[in-house]
Amino acid sequence: MSGGDKAVRAEAAAWLARLRSEDRTAEDERGFRAWLAESEDHRAAFEVTNAIFEMAGAADRRPEQARADLRVNRRHVLRAGMGLAAASVAGLVVYLRSGTTYATEIGEQHKVSLEDGTLVSLDTDTEIHVSMNDTRRQAKLRKGRAHFDVAEDKVRPFQVIAGDQRISTPRGHFDVSRDGMVVSVLLEEGLLEVELENPVAGVPMPRLLAAGQLVVFAEDKVVREERPVMERAGAWRQGRLAFFGEPLAEAVAAMNRYTRRPIVILDPEIAQMPISGNYSVGDPQAFATSISVLLPVRVEMERNRITLRRTEESRA
Repeated sequence: MSGGDKAVRAEAAAWLARLRSEDRTAEDERGFRAWLAESEDHRAAFEVTNAIFEMAGAADRRPEQARADLRVNRRHVLRAGMGLAAASVAGLVVYLRSGTTYATEIGEQHKVSLEDGTLVSLDTDTEIHVSMNDTRRQAKLRKGRAHFDVAEDKVRPFQVIAGDQRISTPRGHFDVSRDGMVVSVLLEEGLLEVELENPVAGVPMPRLLAAGQLVVFAEDKVVREERPVMERAGAWRQGRLAFFGEPLAEAVAAMNRYTRRPIVILDPEIAQMPISGNYSVGDPQAFATSISVLLPVRVEMERNRITLRRTEESRA
């Protein structure tokens, strides 16, 4: 590897550190885009450095680490990125030209820095495919939920394709989740335009969302609109789930997305009982134990599942 190659990869690692840092700024994003535009070597070096960092992190992650706070130390990323950038991975660049897939396992959450400066937070059991070129920025959400902190680019709006919906913005902060063909979009900051990927005659699209607005789509129809409490709606990015009077069945379904040891409600009559509280996404046993204190529910810890049934006293 030539001295020039080493220097470019060291620069790529430094930019990766800046973009992953908690204190990154709009000036960092502008500087990164300018550096990226200087040469094709810069773009290739960053793609390789970021991809290797992601693969190395995936190999080392354990379930308990995935549940921990995902804040990244700039010095640690810089040190790790510079080492990874020295690897010989010429064949990887060709693959990355067609896009890159990022995914999390059940119970895992992860953050990804994209080449344009956009930061993506992936929730449990989520998969996205990202492709970028000189005219477009696009991410396809194949399943799960992701939060997008989009770096500004007025020429290339960032697009998220989820089910039948195309979500577009030049810069913004928003969640998109997909469960089959049901797509939820929650805008935290900025402006979003949502339209059908394949427009249908008579459907009023595109639709503009305002900050704080949640819209749920099922194919070409809007099935729900609301303005949730943003602190609760975004709690999953801190590894928490907050409930305020939701039916127990809904809370259990949300918790089960993060575990291979599901909670099972055995008595239908307790499914609609309201539950409130703030819980760690990776601890279904603690959640179930708390339920047994708050509601007339008996918990049984089985090997492959946790069961909830109504207590005998409450039946009397």
